[in-house]
Amino acid sequence: VNDTIAPSAIKSVFIDESNKAAAAFTIVSAHPFYGIKTAYGKLVINTVTKMWSLSNAAGKVLISHGSLISTGKSIQFTHAAGGRFYGSGNMSSKELEKNKSASSVGNGVVGIPYFWNSLGYSAFGVTANDDDPATWDRANNNTSLTWKFPGKAANLYLWPASTIYDGAKGYVKLTGRPKLPPRWAFGYLQSQWGWEDSTYIANTATKFRTHKLPVDAFIYDFEWYTTTPDYSVKKEGKADFTDFTFNPKLFPHPAKQIAELKSQGIKSIGIRKPRLGNTALLDTARANGWLVSPNTDSRDLNFSNAGLQKWYQEKNKPLIKAGIDAWWNDEGESYYTCYYWWNKTQYDQLAEVRPNYRHFTINRAFSPGDQRFGYSTWSGDISSSWESFAEVPKDLLNFSLAGMYYGACDIGGFKGTPAKETLIRWFQAGVFFPIMRAHNDLGTTARFPFLWGDDGEAAMRKALNLRYQLLPYIYSLGHEAYNTGAPIMRPLVMEFPADTAVANLMDEWLLGKGLLAAPLLHEGGKRDIYLPNDTWYDYYTGEAIIGGKTISVTKALDEIPVYVRAGTILPVGPVIQYSEQTSATPLEIRIYPGKNGSFNLVEDDGTSYNYTKSQTRTTSYYWNDKTKTLTWAVTGSYTGKNVYKNIKAVLGTKEKIV
Repeated sequence: VNDTIAPSAIKSVFIDESNKAAAAFTIVSAHPFYGIKTAYGKLVINTVTKMWSLSNAAGKVLISHGSLISTGKSIQFTHAAGGRFYGSGNMSSKELEKNKSASSVGNGVVGIPYFWNSLGYSAFGVTANDDDPATWDRANNNTSLTWKFPGKAANLYLWPASTIYDGAKGYVKLTGRPKLPPRWAFGYLQSQWGWEDSTYIANTATKFRTHKLPVDAFIYDFEWYTTTPDYSVKKEGKADFTDFTFNPKLFPHPAKQIAELKSQGIKSIGIRKPRLGNTALLDTARANGWLVSPNTDSRDLNFSNAGLQKWYQEKNKPLIKAGIDAWWNDEGESYYTCYYWWNKTQYDQLAEVRPNYRHFTINRAFSPGDQRFGYSTWSGDISSSWESFAEVPKDLLNFSLAGMYYGACDIGGFKGTPAKETLIRWFQAGVFFPIMRAHNDLGTTARFPFLWGDDGEAAMRKALNLRYQLLPYIYSLGHEAYNTGAPIMRPLVMEFPADTAVANLMDEWLLGKGLLAAPLLHEGGKRDIYLPNDTWYDYYTGEAIIGGKTISVTKALDEIPVYVRAGTILPVGPVIQYSEQTSATPLEIRIYPGKNGSFNLVEDDGTSYNYTKSQTRTTSYYWNDKTKTLTWAVTGSYTGKNVYKNIKAVLGTKEKIV
């Protein structure tokens, strides 16, 4: 969008610079038309009118008239009527279908300069200043839209994409593949603001284990590193505020305590804030120009500063060496790329202190490219109401369509104490979120299942058991996301794009292609569920249901509506108490007949980046529905931990074992 700056001169952290491979192309030149043609399509410019067009490989015109608006800061183009737009995050709208994007991030909300259009193409805008991103707006026009670029220098990436899957594949090719978090992060993560002391932590761990409540990590709020929050701290800070130490009330012997928790299968995650509270540290930051707004009362750090990055890494190093496994990054919305630079700083440090250990963080927002870090985003500091709960799937599905593969939320809500039924239903929904994490505000009842009565505990235990049984499936979907860009949590429109009933459906969703979750999002134990046109099986009873209709269900407090699509091969593991626990119980490969099916079960060490070097074991299962035959083939040489030794194939229907 600037005739004095070459596209290659626009450097953006959104773009994965490690992926330099360009598609083969040929030049199209027939006066006055000039352009390029690849295996995917053709982009041609009329050198006289300066108008351009985009076509797919079959010759279908996707964008008929593209032009640079006279201000030099916008690109406008025309396409056929009837297209639906998906992507762009949840800031401009929480609906799946979008009419525009936003250009900022907030508390659990994001605007991403990317969309996929159902007419068959995707677009991604990049400006010269990543902190002032591009936006698009169709202005209620069914046949045209405008991309707006702050400043004159910008790049607009366009690619033919017949499906949302194709759009996502192109997006991660540009912005980077979503690295897998460690396998334990796919388990249940127990967070709260209000851990009291070291005895309280130890007793909580004991109760989880003795009550047979699976958990893989404890997440600590302010109290793990300081005695009081910093919200009342002034510009100059406080002399006695601690930013980079363990609070001795909770961790008098940090390394020993964290090691003891790890011996029980419980990792430790600590909150981090993007600012400083200690006077001496603030003086150092100001003297070096490390604050975002040095002439204001803000204490927020500018993580894009190389000097600050090195200093911050040194300050955090003792915490990692003591055993902290991951970070929970909160309140980093002061500039658009804060979480990117913050995570890069942490990612680079972990690579130095704990080489080849997977980086994992939980963050309150995201920007393009953050998925390269093993990155999760939760939906912000929400309330504990039914209404707030019902909004969560909207947020996470929009995250999935905007390049954030590991969505999460505060199960039970952050503000206030939920009703028991609300919390139970929230736990049940959380089974089918990419990251399952509960949290609560200071002074509210912790979301520990054993605090909610025998019936509440039993229902939440049942949900947790299901989460851990589905770990082989969900973890394999994480590998699919890394390899193809397909999200783990998917709106039904991805699999049923021609079904207008699911075009904006968000209160039920798919994990992968075959597992449909329709949890109870409102009180009373009743709901309607739309099943698209296919054969579906009740996960628990094996009953077959012909889709293309809406059904009504009534479920007891401990029951979850879950359905499996015909042709699905679903790995179901044993009930375990943490992700790395071994069991002699065989892995079940459940087959849901009615169509041919396939699934890739991926196993690896769960903690290193060796999977990026193909050090995995992939078992590709194939179901021939005509012959009722299951076959499989194994590729990859990995034989270490997390490999299932005993496997049993069963039908997921009412029929008997294969």
